[in-house]
Amino acid sequence: MEWIRKSFFTKSLAIYLAFALFVIGSLPAQSLAYMVGSQAGEVVFDRIGDMANVQRVLESKAVSQRLSELGLTMEEIKVRLANLTDAELHQFATSIDSIHAGGDGLGVVISILLIIVLVLTIFHLTGHKIIVK
Repeated sequence: MEWIRKSFFTKSLAIYLAFALFVIGSLPAQSLAYMVGSQAGEVVFDRIGDMANVQRVLESKAVSQRLSELGLTMEEIKVRLANLTDAELHQFATSIDSIHAGGDGLGVVISILLIIVLVLTIFHLTGHKIIVK
C-alpha cells in the first residue's frame, strides 16, 4: 500500500484532478449555453408585476433615504417609472432582482475554503507535513 502513496501516477493524478476541479469551478454559471425556442410574435412583459417589484424595492428604508438624499421625491420617481416602456421596466426589475444586498460574499468564502482543502489534500498526497505552532 505504501508504493501507491509514493508512486508518480498517484501524484500526477492528484495534481490533474485538482487542476480540473479548479478550472471547472472557475467557470461562471452564466456562460453555459442553452437551447432557446423561437417565439412567434411579440414578447409580452408583465408590467404590473414588474412595477410591483420595483415599488417593493423603492419602499425599503435604505433606498428611499438614498433617493431623498439625491433630491428625488416619490412623486418624481413614480412619474419617471410611468414614462418607462414595458421593456425598460422589465429590464430594470430584473436587474433589481440580481442585486445582492450585502454583495456576493458567500461565493468568495466557499471558493477560499475549497482552495484550502485542495492544497491540504495535495500536501497530504505528496507526503508533505504541515506543522502549525
